Amino acid sequence: MPSYTQGDSFETLPVPAFTKPTHTWGETFGDEFHAPVVRELLGSTVGWRQRGIVIAGGQGILPTGTVLGQKTADKKYYVYASGNSDGTQVPLGFLRHAVNTGTAGSADQGGNLVDAGIVKLSVASGLDSNAVTVLNGRKDTASGFFYF
Repeated sequence: MPSYTQGDSFETLPVPAFTKPTHTWGETFGDEFHAPVVRELLGSTVGWRQRGIVIAGGQGILPTGTVLGQKTADKKYYVYASGNSDGTQVPLGFLRHAVNTGTAGSADQGGNLVDAGIVKLSVASGLDSNAVTVLNGRKDTASGFFYF
């Protein structure tokens, strides 16, 4: 039987020389069974779509649900800002899981962009009226979802 030590991040499986990660960076353990707390972005799996992207390094920790735009010059993804004029003023979707992009000069990171579906308003960040219009979506505050 595998044993668990407080603060341990790996579970030993009965297969020799194989360990399975049981915890994701940046998340806390959620309950007595040590299940990680997950901030799920999706409100439904019906009609959702995601794609892999390259997120520019040096932006710090980007939380799940951050609205992203793509800079025209380098084709990398950055935090959406409606006042910019470099391509990042056009929202393209939401970051599926939190990513640590590090400090200035850090390497680029991979991530997933949800570009269609139903997302939770409580998890989405950076969603202004311009983003709602450009994403051709609608907020339903009664249910707590954003449809796009």
